[in-house]
Amino acid sequence: MSTYDIRPKIIQRIISLVPSATEMLYFLGLEARLIGVTEHCDYPEEAKAKDKVGPFGDPQLSKILSLQPDLVLVDGALHRKLIEELQNNNLEVLVATPINIEDIFILMSKLGDISKTETTVQPLISLLKERIDQLSQHANLRSPRVFRLMSTVPLITPGPSSFQYDALRIAGAQLMDFQSNDPYVKVTWNQIKEFDPEVILFCGVEKGQPLPLKCKGCMATNPICHRTVDDIMTEEWKPITAVRENKLYPISCDTICRPGPRLIDGIEKLHKLFQTMI
Repeated sequence: MSTYDIRPKIIQRIISLVPSATEMLYFLGLEARLIGVTEHCDYPEEAKAKDKVGPFGDPQLSKILSLQPDLVLVDGALHRKLIEELQNNNLEVLVATPINIEDIFILMSKLGDISKTETTVQPLISLLKERIDQLSQHANLRSPRVFRLMSTVPLITPGPSSFQYDALRIAGAQLMDFQSNDPYVKVTWNQIKEFDPEVILFCGVEKGQPLPLKCKGCMATNPICHRTVDDIMTEEWKPITAVRENKLYPISCDTICRPGPRLIDGIEKLHKLFQTMI
C-alpha cells in the first residue's frame, strides 16, 4: 500500500472517497473529523448523513474543494486522475488501498498518527491484530481447496495482490497458485477443473432470501450478488468436488469485499466454516 506524504499538522477535516476507509474512521473514533463521503459509503448507518461528494467511482472535484478538507482518502488506482487534480489544488491525499491484512493495520496506524490520536487508536488496532493472531495459532492441519468466484463472464477470482486472497489464506483456505501477481485474475475453466475446489464461495443469496439492494451505479440486470447457486452452477460444474458435495456458499459482500475492520469478522466466520470441512 502506497501513501503520499502528509504535512506534520493535526488533521481535522477529512473526506473519504473509499467506503472501507470511512468504516475505519468510525471504528477508530474519528467520525467527528469526517466531513464528506461518497454515495457508496453506507456503513455505519451514520455515515449516510455526511455530505456527499459523488459516487465512489466518480467523486466530484468541485464538491471536494467546497468542503475545504485537510486530507482526502483515495483509491490509488480508481482515483489516479483525481489525485493529480487534488494535489494541483494543494490538498493532501492519503492512498487507502490495502492489498493485504497488514496494510489495513498500517493504514489505521497512519490515521491515528496524522490525527494525533495514537493513544486511543493503537489499542483498537491491537485488538484486531490479536484476533488475527488467534487464527494463526489455531491453523487447521489441512486446508480445504477454496475457489472464490467473483464473476462468471469472465471467470474472475482474487489474485495474490488482493486483500481478499490474503483474507482467505488467513482463514485457512488453500488457494489457486498464479504466475500473475495481479489483484484479480481471469481464470479458465480448465484451471478450475484442475484445481478441483472443495469449497466455492460467491457473492449471492440463498434461494428465497431477500435480495440486497444493488450498489449505486450498478447496471447489471442480474448482478452476481443477487444470484443463487442454481443461477451460477451450470451442468459443466457438476464434476467439481464442491458441487458434488454441496459445498457452495453464497456470502454477503460485507463478509470479505471491503478491507476494513469488518473484514476481520468475515475472516473469523470463514475460518469456522473451513474448520467444519476437515
